Amino acid sequence: MQKKEIRTLIILVMVVLVTASGLFYLNKPNTEAASENDFSSLSWTMAFEELHGILSTEYAFTDWKGIDWDKLHKKYLTKMEEAQENDDFSAYYLNLKAYLNEIPDGHVRMNNLKEIDDSFIGGGFGLALAEINDGEVIVTWVNESSQAWSAGIRPGYVLLSWNGQSIKQAIDDVSTIFGGTSATTENLRIKKLAYLVRAPIGKQIELEYKIPGTSPGNSVSLVAYDDEGLSLRKNYPDSVISDKLRDMFLNTDNPDPVPDSMVETRMVDDKISYIKILGELDADLHESGNPDSTLELIGNTIDAAQQNGAKAIILDLRNNIGGLDQMTADILGYFYNQKTFFEYQNLYNPDTGVFELQSMEDGSQALTIEPSQPYFSGSIIVLINPKCVSSGEGLAMGLQNLPNAETLGFYGTNGSFGLAGSEAKMPGEITVHWPSGQSLNENKAIQLDSRNGLGGISPDIKIPMTAQNAIRIANGADVELEEAINVLQLRLNNH
Repeated sequence: MQKKEIRTLIILVMVVLVTASGLFYLNKPNTEAASENDFSSLSWTMAFEELHGILSTEYAFTDWKGIDWDKLHKKYLTKMEEAQENDDFSAYYLNLKAYLNEIPDGHVRMNNLKEIDDSFIGGGFGLALAEINDGEVIVTWVNESSQAWSAGIRPGYVLLSWNGQSIKQAIDDVSTIFGGTSATTENLRIKKLAYLVRAPIGKQIELEYKIPGTSPGNSVSLVAYDDEGLSLRKNYPDSVISDKLRDMFLNTDNPDPVPDSMVETRMVDDKISYIKILGELDADLHESGNPDSTLELIGNTIDAAQQNGAKAIILDLRNNIGGLDQMTADILGYFYNQKTFFEYQNLYNPDTGVFELQSMEDGSQALTIEPSQPYFSGSIIVLINPKCVSSGEGLAMGLQNLPNAETLGFYGTNGSFGLAGSEAKMPGEITVHWPSGQSLNENKAIQLDSRNGLGGISPDIKIPMTAQNAIRIANGADVELEEAINVLQLRLNNH
């Protein structure tokens, strides 16, 4: 019998995970399976062939997403052969990233090699951008010590062209391979805006802009400089919400403090409780040797909120890294008053070569939401964004299905809800991850995973990305939380 899956990014020593179903569904492969997928001692070409063979067989959404594996194999095998012939490790690395980036799935990923990445995106121009609702692309932030600031560029200015291309065409042509795969068109567009203003240090570009309300454009030449990745931290959501936990999982530098636990809470007024859930797993974030129970923390928080007179809750799932689907269903039990279907798990079985429905701990094939105490029936606003992924999306889905809950945000969730965890070790200390299972709804149809650029959970209350909001975000204002508080205060005051 196969082991249950765990949705999470990667297992750390500091994170205690139990065998259960779960986002970043991380499979706990047995030693034999892990050994079979170790291609690190092979040539780059042979390792790619082995990876392609297993990925094209096990990947859970080939038909759903219309992946043409033969076309991808033909395209990238030639590139890998050229890299091998030229003994060009950078070319091998970049081709592998580009190959994986053709699969629109947030669970398909590999680790980054900073020394190579920085040779392509290590420089910034002192700018951050946003595409606002009227279709214009504006500057949202300018580093006051940069050449851009000295040249007179200010937040709110409208970009017309970038290095000889119209701004829209320039964005379309941006590669996002250093930012990881994008399951939805929405998320891909956000990444393109972020990486347009990244370049090798010393690269010179010319841009054309206009001041709002004026007609003639102004041109200026800028040179990329080492900004230590500052412009990337001025985009949504990084300018507002810390991604420290995800970066800890990915072993990425992040100066933000380590969270105290997987649950953060406070009262935002005398009737509204704010609860941020970082992931659906238990974690010993400060290596105390005694991991907190995330489920108990949430239950205690809800109980305390009710004792404090809270009539409404803001559940913040932005940047939620996912975790365990069983825990997700258990958390939802605090908000449901009757037993409710959550999902079927359809997992690839390498022994039979087919996808098979998995059995739950009680012997049934369906994972269900079981009502539990404390029970909260008041108004709920759920904050979501594209970095809310996998089990976090499942939690958003379960809450959105309630009559007393609504999702809110600028954008929807990631659109990656598959059962991930399969992996392969590649030459150059690279590990590739992918989902080998599907989450199915009551009709046994795939749920939440993206298709044709659409997927995940959309906001019921969608905040417009106006120029004013975009600039406020770049300066660190939490516009979404402010809006959630305003919505709930209005409702409570009207009752």
